[in-house]
Amino acid sequence: MSDIPRVFREGGLHQMADLLVNPARSGIYLTRGRIRRMAREMGLRPGVQGRARMLENLFREAGLEGRAPELLGRLDAEAAAMIEDCRAWTRACPPAKAAWKDWIARARELRRHLREARRAAEKMQSSSQ
Repeated sequence: MSDIPRVFREGGLHQMADLLVNPARSGIYLTRGRIRRMAREMGLRPGVQGRARMLENLFREAGLEGRAPELLGRLDAEAAAMIEDCRAWTRACPPAKAAWKDWIARARELRRHLREARRAAEKMQSSSQ
């Protein structure tokens, strides 16, 4: 059973970052390079550490800059891209369909929660202005 809902409901920033950099838990694979690119595209600094710490720093930076919804949207786009990659790999190697099915299911679940978190972050931002 996935722990994605629990982390989104009860977890803090550290638990969220840890979830997102663990492909078996989240259904996506975020490399250090991809985290750096997201940060650079947003004009933010992720720092130079492990993936979880970099992502945690990126969340902090985005929050301080009022750009958490944008970061959540970018992560949602990463999950969508992973789903498409898994579908392509399934078409290329039909016997692996069962393995990719689980990844797709986790990435879809992650997307649902990222979109909910983005809506909540947007609502918080609009109410604080």
